[in-house]
Amino acid sequence: MNDGALDDYLSGWRDGDPQRAYAWLFLRPAERIRFGGCEALVHEWRKTLREVREPQVAVAKLGWWREELNRAAGGEPRHPLTRALFADPRIRAVPLPCWTAVVDAVLLLVAASPSADFDTQRRAIAPLSAAVAELETRLWFSPPADAGRAAAVTALTDLVTDLRSLPGEVERGRSPLPMNLLARHGLTIEQSAVDGPAQRAALRDYAQLLGDALADAATMMGPLTLFRAVALQRDLQDVARSAGAENPLAALRAQAAGFGTLLKTWRAARTWRAVPHSEANA
Repeated sequence: MNDGALDDYLSGWRDGDPQRAYAWLFLRPAERIRFGGCEALVHEWRKTLREVREPQVAVAKLGWWREELNRAAGGEPRHPLTRALFADPRIRAVPLPCWTAVVDAVLLLVAASPSADFDTQRRAIAPLSAAVAELETRLWFSPPADAGRAAAVTALTDLVTDLRSLPGEVERGRSPLPMNLLARHGLTIEQSAVDGPAQRAALRDYAQLLGDALADAATMMGPLTLFRAVALQRDLQDVARSAGAENPLAALRAQAAGFGTLLKTWRAARTWRAVPHSEANA
């Protein structure tokens, strides 16, 4: 196995957010490969959705990944991430459909139209968030763990991630903002990426919707992975700040780091460790 290639994928995902790097400190070496590798793999599939302009190219790339998962389950992985992950008995114990369901859900979004409103937006992303949450919950917790809360949080953190990348999303023909908000503020999709009073007002309205939904998800019952818990903490803080900021996008994109963030991550790690885990996660 090319350990350097594996490290590149793991570090590329981990270093994309300071809170992930903090969470990394509280994982054992095997957990970093198992849990971090799973997150990095899902990130590769999401990148195909977010970064590939031509739908047919995205479909081809995701088709390759689906084939790779079948090969990995059969003991013939080729990619550094699948080679590392499927060497782990805990990974091999997860049914193959749990992995391919994530790829299939990404495929559903390749040619998706802009959502009419916030509720439609959440329904559109629900198959992907549910598949990711089911996969993560199987890996991190002893069955039968309920993945409902994880699915709700995953959907909302994905929407916040899209909003942080607003200019790039619009450049690729995608609209992080639902169409009814654009209409309310007299914006086209292209204009939503341009700073100005109307754009800022629309972003504040959307941040309020996201903040209310995140607050509701935070009170739900059910376990969250360490990475998912710290993402929820960050998004709650950032979205609340964005809803009241003069420049909502700048406020949302400001990266939080420092001792306070590290302390919150430590607390999240303690909460996660307190949840029953399978012996394979010890």
